[in-house]
Amino acid sequence: MNLVFDGPGQPMGLVPHSLIALLPLAVWAYRRFVGRRGSSLVWLLAAVGIFLLLNGIVFWDQSRVRRMAADGTLQVTRGSITQSWHIVSRERDWTSRTLSYRTTVSEGFDVAGVRFRWNIGDSFSPATFSNAAEPPLAFPEGAAVEVSWFVDPASEDERRIVRLRMEPGGARATVADAEFAAVIAGFVAALESADATRLAGLVQFPVNFAGHMLGAGQVDDLRAALAMPALQSCLRTAAAEALHDGSRRIVCHGVTLLFARAAGDAWRLRELRQGP
Repeated sequence: MNLVFDGPGQPMGLVPHSLIALLPLAVWAYRRFVGRRGSSLVWLLAAVGIFLLLNGIVFWDQSRVRRMAADGTLQVTRGSITQSWHIVSRERDWTSRTLSYRTTVSEGFDVAGVRFRWNIGDSFSPATFSNAAEPPLAFPEGAAVEVSWFVDPASEDERRIVRLRMEPGGARATVADAEFAAVIAGFVAALESADATRLAGLVQFPVNFAGHMLGAGQVDDLRAALAMPALQSCLRTAAAEALHDGSRRIVCHGVTLLFARAAGDAWRLRELRQGP
């Protein structure tokens, strides 16, 4: 298996958010050196306090993760992924004056009866896996993994992944290929607009639909089967797995879509089924 994330091996460094400490420091410096008047030490102490607090928390967390890894106290779970998910949700941010929408991407997988979950990029510590690297990892069902983790009381008893190994076939996210990404975008747009003609142009007929071969005249049946907003949202951002025969597989909410190159070297949907 390949080591795809190593929390204990992450370098120690300054937390980017700690740069907010420059604000009270700038106020203190302006009042002290530009305004030429006495400046309260409150601003200076606030800057130092913010800087030490933010960096201190992360340093403490990375230190304890390294200690647990060295002591062998991390729990290790091995097996094949039995279920995985990638859910994109948009909610109005009521804390913002503009009331803009905030996008959250939730992911996770089950292995050996243990569930791991996270929000992409939502981790206060670099020692915790949150699939924030580019390109992100895909977690196809059936992929073999080895997860080193612990239950963290400081994070509401969540299971934190601090080291992750995966078989090479699972550690891929190839949707970044511009041509394939354009096909997926067109596929989702056809589903959202209920455009059967456009959808038919992106399907290789006859297409294998759960073991039944559908012809071009049955494209409406195919469209109806995929008329699920959650599935379409997942397809828009899902990572594809490149298979040995050159085709690409996307798994969303338990539905597997297999794309392959057809005549003219164009990507087309070849198979649709439940499960991996």
